[in-house]
Amino acid sequence: MILACVLSSAAFGQSIPLAHDLAREARDAQSDGLPLVVFYTQPDCVYCERARRDYLQPLIAETAARPRLRIVEVDVTSRALIADFGSRRLSGAEFARAQRVRIVPTLGFYGPGGARLVEPLVGLTVPDYYLAYLEARLDDARKHLAPAVISRPPARAASATAGG
Repeated sequence: MILACVLSSAAFGQSIPLAHDLAREARDAQSDGLPLVVFYTQPDCVYCERARRDYLQPLIAETAARPRLRIVEVDVTSRALIADFGSRRLSGAEFARAQRVRIVPTLGFYGPGGARLVEPLVGLTVPDYYLAYLEARLDDARKHLAPAVISRPPARAASATAGG
């Protein structure tokens, strides 16, 4: 019994990586047919920790075999530099301001080049429905992402039509 508790907490204890290069992270997500989810947080935010612990880490662990999202974290108070979707170097705080994030936790759903796929999931006001809201946003984000991935012509076809 104790071993099962330790193993389950280890599975859910997967950390959410900090954002470093959002343009690359969005391209990697797109190549896998997944939205990039940016988890906007700040230190000592009990709601951020609850979203991470109760919803995001279990979702990541549950979908490890067949991922449904790529996720990175941005601390909205951080001075550490990250590369935004245009490869500009900004602090986490500057990037969050540019994205108009005012409340944490916020989840942003992005596609190639930083295109917003769906409205962000802001706050954690109704915990009983948070997972349902998250699942609906993920489904919608994948639907909005799918046409861009499916309709992208192969490199060879694109160059053949560009010349003629």
